[in-house]
Amino acid sequence: MGSVHTFENADFLVRSELNGSTFAVNRAKLENGSHVFRDMFSCCDASAEGAPQVLDLHEPDSALSALLRLLHFPPAPPVQYVRHPRSEKVKTQLPVRYDVSTAIPLPVLRLLFALADKYALDSAVLASLQVHLVAHAPEHALAVYALALALGDMPVVVAEASQYILPLAWYSVQEVAAVPTVVDHHNILRLQAFRVKALQDILLREELFPHGYGMCPTHGTSATASWERTALILAMKIESNTDVAGEMESLVYIFQSCSACCKAFNAAVDMLAYKCRRVPRRIDQLPDCLDI
Repeated sequence: MGSVHTFENADFLVRSELNGSTFAVNRAKLENGSHVFRDMFSCCDASAEGAPQVLDLHEPDSALSALLRLLHFPPAPPVQYVRHPRSEKVKTQLPVRYDVSTAIPLPVLRLLFALADKYALDSAVLASLQVHLVAHAPEHALAVYALALALGDMPVVVAEASQYILPLAWYSVQEVAAVPTVVDHHNILRLQAFRVKALQDILLREELFPHGYGMCPTHGTSATASWERTALILAMKIESNTDVAGEMESLVYIFQSCSACCKAFNAAVDMLAYKCRRVPRRIDQLPDCLDI
């Protein structure tokens, strides 16, 4: 004999054919959240008067519990991190970040999306699940990207995940193989190649003393040489996820003894950071990207 689980305002029974567990549910919640349940109830004759209404489903109790809980208690969105006020003043395409501890775990999301497809869940429920999937993108970018593509019709999730994907050579064969098609794989390569070229161009064109402005009469020549030499070395090592300004900032010790050079150096690094933040981060920001 399976166990019995009761939801609030229950007026109907759903039973697992595989485990025998029974769930006392609210029929309206099932109808409102699932096109499949809606069709089932509209086609089935009412049972005999006074007898309990039971719907048997060929699902294990764990999957059935997850599905019914989702329909009774649609999840609240994960908590967003508060963006620094300074970033609101400068349009830098900074991504929204979430507290992943408040998001539905990724393995559970995989199950919920499979059930959502099988039972044709309402678009509002799907939209909520997609936000939870996006919350995992910073830590599991390629997995989220591949899952969103496999599920289909999730362009926002695909785009959001694409900005966190590391250089593909850093992943295992199994991780890369999860990307559904050659085109999907190629789109990531295009994005990353575009970013590398753009970051290199910005770095090599950024001057320590633009047009000689603020140049220190004592150390200006040597400071410029150090900046340009470091920029040239770094440009050859840039990858799509390189923090260019952060790497150049390591030169700060050279300029600390001179206030004029230090001021110019900090201004150059800040400008470098600003320009690099404006480089497209996501697939949907690429020029003429029509095959996503």
